Amino acid sequence: MSDASFLGIGGRFSYQGNGSDIRRNNGQASLSYNRFYHSLPFEWDLEFQGSGRIERTSEDKQEGSYDFEFHPGIRKYLNPLGNVFYSGELSIDRGENYDRPHIVVTPGLGYGRFIHVTPLARAVRIEEFLLEEGLIEGPLSKETLVALAQVINRESEYRTTYGPRYRVRWLEAMEEVIAESGRFVHGGLGGVGTVRIYEVLYQERVNQRFIGWWVRTGVEYQALTPFEHISRGDPGMSLRLRYSRPIGWRSQFGIDAEYTSPVTGDFGYDVFNVEVSLNYLYEVTNRIDFTVSNITTVNRRDPRFKTVFIERLQSGFLFYIENQILFKIGTDFHKVRGREIGHGLSMSIEYRLH
Repeated sequence: MSDASFLGIGGRFSYQGNGSDIRRNNGQASLSYNRFYHSLPFEWDLEFQGSGRIERTSEDKQEGSYDFEFHPGIRKYLNPLGNVFYSGELSIDRGENYDRPHIVVTPGLGYGRFIHVTPLARAVRIEEFLLEEGLIEGPLSKETLVALAQVINRESEYRTTYGPRYRVRWLEAMEEVIAESGRFVHGGLGGVGTVRIYEVLYQERVNQRFIGWWVRTGVEYQALTPFEHISRGDPGMSLRLRYSRPIGWRSQFGIDAEYTSPVTGDFGYDVFNVEVSLNYLYEVTNRIDFTVSNITTVNRRDPRFKTVFIERLQSGFLFYIENQILFKIGTDFHKVRGREIGHGLSMSIEYRLH
């Protein structure tokens, strides 16, 4: 079983332009919340992104607006040890120009699963810290790292068994695993080693790691349109693929692709939407991350119209100034076929509440 969450508030400043012209600049405050739960029979996750902003446009007008996105999803496996599941996904978003929230519901059936391997990343970070402090003679074997990760992943079990003072027993179990490798210089963690492990478990931010994939087919139903004068669209078929894999100990690669098309006479190529997101994260150090993502959207909303191609590339660095404070700087390039390349630069400060 794995359970993790993140809650943060932030602010940013950005500008947007086309060619040599700056179209607008704005200040923004944001709220982010992510949480997931993984077990053999059941998984769920949710993501919330909300922001409010004040913009000064090229006409020197000041405008205020807000928007948010909320995306929860659940997957229940027919057999706890199998890979077949039925699922439900909900998408609620409110754009600054919407009359009301846009709500889409997608029940489905799928195959595959993800394995949460963040505890292994924490074990590697602990190894790095112990090497820095000269507490172990050399790198730990893969078998020792896996055993240490298994103990880290059993935190809830230790909490249930030993109560408020479970951390003492939990750290002792980690020490025993490392001791069995014969790598300790002084026979144990000592005070310094205990403090460094505590930092990794409760203060250092270790990016979530997953390995695996799943594919899901379902029916997409538009429960509420964003504009009052527009009626609900026809239900559509939705086919979604997700894939994630760590590359070495420091990086993570992921794919999220979805195809949707209405279940009408326009099904297939006449009316459709395809979105493919590629994401890569590399931990430069335990305080600096590099991220890059590419989102490709191809859609055709009406058989009478041409297919629209949109490409968006984002990259940047994340600096962990303190354990709870994150500074982000990034670039953004987007291209719509037939138009100039759009570009932007953004900087933000984020404070981690939980």
